[in-house]
Amino acid sequence: MLRFLSFRGLLLAGFLGVALIPSAALVQLRHELGLAADSAQLHQRQAQRWQDIARLSQEQAVQFERASRQAAILRDRKLTETASQARGELQRAQRTLRQDAPAEAQAGIDSALALASQLQRLPPNRRQQRDALFRQLNRVLDQQQQTLAQAGEKRQASWRDDIERMRLQANRLAWLALAAAVLLALIVTLLIHAPLRGLQRRIARLAGGARQLNWRQAGPADLQRLGRELEQLDLRLVELEQQKTRFFRQVSHELKTPLASIHEAAALLKEQVAGPLNPQQRHIVDILGSNAQTLRQRVEALLKQDAGLWLSTTLNVSAFPLRQLLEARLASCQPLWQAKRLEVELDGAPGAVRGDPSKVETIVDNLLLNAIRHSPAGGRLTLRCGSERGQAWLEVADQGSGVPDALRDKIFEPFWSGPAPDGERPGSGLGLTMARGYAQLMGGELRLLDDGPGARFRLHWPEPEPI
Repeated sequence: MLRFLSFRGLLLAGFLGVALIPSAALVQLRHELGLAADSAQLHQRQAQRWQDIARLSQEQAVQFERASRQAAILRDRKLTETASQARGELQRAQRTLRQDAPAEAQAGIDSALALASQLQRLPPNRRQQRDALFRQLNRVLDQQQQTLAQAGEKRQASWRDDIERMRLQANRLAWLALAAAVLLALIVTLLIHAPLRGLQRRIARLAGGARQLNWRQAGPADLQRLGRELEQLDLRLVELEQQKTRFFRQVSHELKTPLASIHEAAALLKEQVAGPLNPQQRHIVDILGSNAQTLRQRVEALLKQDAGLWLSTTLNVSAFPLRQLLEARLASCQPLWQAKRLEVELDGAPGAVRGDPSKVETIVDNLLLNAIRHSPAGGRLTLRCGSERGQAWLEVADQGSGVPDALRDKIFEPFWSGPAPDGERPGSGLGLTMARGYAQLMGGELRLLDDGPGARFRLHWPEPEPI
């Protein structure tokens, strides 16, 4: 079912579910409160009606008794009619009350009607019996009023009980709505988190070098589409790596033959086959042979391990003297900086640091070549190194024209090369890219600093703990 839903649809469904549950509870509570309010108004009107009828009955009973007594004494026809009219009003009120009176008041209503009928039939000369009946009627009406008041209080108590019950029900609905909303939110979160977590693990494996993974993805349609796109990326990476392997094998093979010739020529010069060499010439031949041997070893590594040592993403950490490494790299490119009559300044403690010496060596080579190319003739080349607070660092600075502000963000981009110095060819645009990549691989960074008339690069990396 999830494969037909997008992230947007799943989130919308989740939010609607979370919102509808408390909304339904609120609608139910509103309905219950409306019923309670209607019931309270009905009970209030009914209790008021009962009290009005009971009060009217008592007033008519008093009028009936007074008119009857006066008519019996004065023998006045008008008073007799008044008494009869009051009795009729009393009976009508009692009959009206009997229609919706509570069950406990029905007996009193019947008694009041019966007493009124007896008083109607009683002869005028039966005075004592009439007085007794009127006293009994007044007691019945007083008792009726008390019964109706008690019935009204019971109705009020029942209404308060209903309100309390609805309050408890509202509390239960609120907690139930909250629990349901939290549960629904957790379900939606798991439906999204679980596929994302699996996708994240596969992406991490892809970044770690694994290829041709199973990108079949469960979950919403967006994630499934992303899985298919990552599968295409995985296949493209496999294809690119195969192309890279073929390229490096071909390049390594093409470089191996001329390098062997250079190495052999340097060996012949060193053995003075073509004639004796003076000390300065022997020094230059030694540098040529050393660099040819280093380059040959790297080409052999490319040929044997498919660029594994050159583009390796693994670190071979060991302790090495950083200043000594800088001195060795300076010596390897001595003909270059001597040709420009550069003054070299090296400052740094002779102590050892921990890191990958081969990658630091590659970074230094690229920085030195850039610095020599952009240095003016007779300028100064400055190298500094050290370690502090668990960080190893080195700096390479020249006195060239520096890097314009508009180009500072581009110099580390692959295959981008700035304007070449006078008399120099443009670079490949890979040196600084590789240098920064190696720095980040070691957990550090390579930055171009702002100060200085020329360019000043600073490399730093955290020294790993010895195992």
